[in-house]
Amino acid sequence: MSGWELAIELAERELALARAHEWERVAELSAERAAQAASLETPGPRPALERLATLEAELIAALSAARASTVRELGSLRRGRGAVRGYAGASEIGRRIGYVDQAV
Repeated sequence: MSGWELAIELAERELALARAHEWERVAELSAERAAQAASLETPGPRPALERLATLEAELIAALSAARASTVRELGSLRRGRGAVRGYAGASEIGRRIGYVDQAV
């Protein structure tokens, strides 16, 4: 297997891991792929470069989508935390006026 074929195989594996949300393994394979890419002779064959460019674009899209999902999730957690604080205040007021069962 040529170095360029190996680069394609590593990129395909990295993309599969990203699609499976296996981020620690993505990071490990990304480091391996970067080290392997540094050893490639340049310029590479056009078909290999085109395939790698396609895989890289798909990987960037997968990472961007995962990042956007994480940002949405963090925003949801912040909103949820505010709601919990609101309930905490309401329960304190309820205890003061006797609406909350304090036996719990």
